[in-house]
Amino acid sequence: MNRLYIPFLWELLFAVACTLLPKQTLYLFFVFYLGILYYFYYFYKQFSFRKLKKNLGRVVTFWIPVALTFAGLYIANYIRVQIIPYTFMGARDGTVQIIYHNELFPTLMYALMMIVLKPVAEELFFRKAIIKFGSWKKVLAFSILSMLLCALSRAHYPLGIAEWMLMALPVTIAYVATRNIYISLMAHVLFEFYDNIYSVLYTIARIFNR
Repeated sequence: MNRLYIPFLWELLFAVACTLLPKQTLYLFFVFYLGILYYFYYFYKQFSFRKLKKNLGRVVTFWIPVALTFAGLYIANYIRVQIIPYTFMGARDGTVQIIYHNELFPTLMYALMMIVLKPVAEELFFRKAIIKFGSWKKVLAFSILSMLLCALSRAHYPLGIAEWMLMALPVTIAYVATRNIYISLMAHVLFEFYDNIYSVLYTIARIFNR
């Protein structure tokens, strides 16, 4: 944990910036995730394209867990979007809204951030770097810490924090169960693609049909 003070401070700075500059969240999130990726790829050596390629050829030990994790993310997102708002009607969740204009460059920037930068950065930081293995108590404590820190990057009210901890639960379980970051990473990327690609393509179509 001694090498994590830089990303911890980076997240704190990011949270403060989102509070002070709520209309610039697209660029703040982009820079935040890019900084996390740069740190963990170049300095922390948490990602290897060679290992990812090896995993892609394993159906039983890779793609089946990926599919199960994707299903978990789908269910968690359904609960967050379709059930929680109606259960706590009127309650503010404090989720940080990512605001961008309906122009081509911001839309492509948003797509790159949400589908690639966000899931990869979150898995390398909040899962692989934070969760430490040992006793079950240690794993549980670090897993809760990782989900809490991940949620705090997206929401600042108790309800929103709980919602985003729920979203982090499937990938956290996948990483703890398999100890393979590429499983949770791939499931996260695929889910973000599924969750965002329609709105991105629709926005681009609207831009070109003005």
